Amino acid sequence: MSIRHYNPGRNRRGRVSIAAERSLYTALVLSITLQILFLFKHNDKLILASAVFASVFSLAHAQLAYAKRYFWSYLILTLTLSFGFEKISLSTSWPFGDVTYHNLGASIFGVPLLVLVFWLAAIHPLLIMARKIAPNWVLLSGAGAITGYALFFDQLLTANDYKSWKFSGAHIPFQTHIPLDNVVGWIFVGVITFGLANLILPKERRKISASTTSVDVFLTWTWFYNFVANLFFFGKPGTALVGGIFFGIFLMIYLSKRYLGSPN
Repeated sequence: MSIRHYNPGRNRRGRVSIAAERSLYTALVLSITLQILFLFKHNDKLILASAVFASVFSLAHAQLAYAKRYFWSYLILTLTLSFGFEKISLSTSWPFGDVTYHNLGASIFGVPLLVLVFWLAAIHPLLIMARKIAPNWVLLSGAGAITGYALFFDQLLTANDYKSWKFSGAHIPFQTHIPLDNVVGWIFVGVITFGLANLILPKERRKISASTTSVDVFLTWTWFYNFVANLFFFGKPGTALVGGIFFGIFLMIYLSKRYLGSPN
C-alpha cells in the first residue's frame, strides 16, 4: 500500500503566452507615453490616443484574464451605463451637475466618444481593485475608487479647457471650478455601476490567465501621473493633495492586499 501526499499550491493558474502579455504592456506603455507627451504639448488628439490605448489595454486584459463572456458583458454594460449617465447629466444637469464638454471631437447624441472611451479604460481595473479591497461590498469600494479617480479625471479635462461647469453652490476643496455635487454624483453612479458590474461580470479568472500585474501598473501610474501633473504642470497642488490622498488610500489598501495577502 502506498500513501500519496498532495500539497496544494496557492495558485495553480497558468499564464497566457508571452506574446499576449506583451500586447497588454505595449498598449499600456503607449498610453503612458502619450500621457507624458501631453504634459508638454496640449493636444486633445494625444488625450484621445492615450485613452484609446488605455481602453485597448483594459479590454484586452478583460479577455485574456476573464474570457469572452466577461469581455462582451463588460463592453456592453460599460458603454450602456456610461452613455446613459453622461446623456442624462448633459440633458438634466444631474447627477454630475450643469456640465459642458468642449473640443473633445466626435460625439454621439451630444456625448463625446472620448468620455465613453475613458469609462472603458477605467471601470475594469477599478472593478478588480474594488473586488480585492472589499469582496462583499464591491458597490461601496467601487464607488469610492471611481470617485477618487474622477477627482483626477475631471481635473484633467477642466484644467485643459475640455470640460466646464456652471454652478453657484459649494465646490470641491481646492477645486473651485468643480461643484461639490459632482462628488455626490460620482458616489451615486459608482454604487450603481459597480453593483451591477459585480453582479453581472464573472469573478472567476481563466485557467490560462493574464496576471493582474499590468492592472497594478495601470492603477499605480494613474495615481502617480495625476499627482505629479496637477502638482507641477497644471498648477493645481490642491487637487494633487485631495486626489492623491483619496485615490491613494484605495490604491494602498488594494496593493497591500495584493502583495501581502492572497495572490488570487
